[in-house]
Amino acid sequence: MKKILLPLVLIVFGLLAQSLAQRPYLGGTFAFALNDSTATFGVQFGANFTPAFGARGSLTFSSGGGLTGFGFGVDGLYLITTPNSPINPYIGAGVGLGFLSGFVQGASVSGLVFGADGILGVEYLLNRQFALFAEARPGFVTGTVSGTSGGSAVSLPISGTTVELRVGANIYF
Repeated sequence: MKKILLPLVLIVFGLLAQSLAQRPYLGGTFAFALNDSTATFGVQFGANFTPAFGARGSLTFSSGGGLTGFGFGVDGLYLITTPNSPINPYIGAGVGLGFLSGFVQGASVSGLVFGADGILGVEYLLNRQFALFAEARPGFVTGTVSGTSGGSAVSLPISGTTVELRVGANIYF
């Protein structure tokens, strides 16, 4: 019985997993933080699992304020369906983790930051496979970068609210 049950469970799980991801996509992004003039480029990948719910991950590279960074994040999205319209608004929330390094106040510093934000966005479907989007992402970031300058330790807290504007394109599969 066990020899039959395990393959049956794996087949059912495989069929469910394939049917859950209704619209997988891959995209590119450009973002600009209004509060500190940081520019961010990224790649995102995700899927719409139901007509009302989507999730995505992102890998990003940022530069601003003497620091460069590499990060990753995840977002959960509530999709507002608009039948017979190429315009699809959405709201959501995301969290991310980033590694920053650079020169600040004459010191070579590096450290980790954590961020969380809300998402207000709209997607414009050019056709079934290609879409453009724009988002506003109000949130907060916290962390510390530290290093040494002339033999003395330097530690700079990074904490505060952020407002990021993000645009990009997605290719649906």
